[in-house]
Amino acid sequence: MASMDDHLEREEGPEEHPRATLSDYVLGTVVAALFATSTVVAAILAFELGPAWPVAVDVAAIGGGSLLVRRVHDPALKAVAIGLIVGGLAAILLWPLFDVS
Repeated sequence: MASMDDHLEREEGPEEHPRATLSDYVLGTVVAALFATSTVVAAILAFELGPAWPVAVDVAAIGGGSLLVRRVHDPALKAVAIGLIVGGLAAILLWPLFDVS
């Protein structure tokens, strides 16, 4: 049977992640902008399906982005997550401009 000392010796510290470079930030900004734009476009196109669909698109984008931000460590995937969140929030703010009639 394992003693407490064995468990203490096996514990590992937090994972070390490499520092992001300037090119990582530039690529991340481009990826986030693309996903934010695509989320807004998806919400606009969802108005054609019915009044509840843009809500579903935005909730899915914001929820999925929030979950992704916490779970991934790759800079490109974090940029995707941030793009989804920003795009969902931007689509909500732009709703008064959409013609739903």
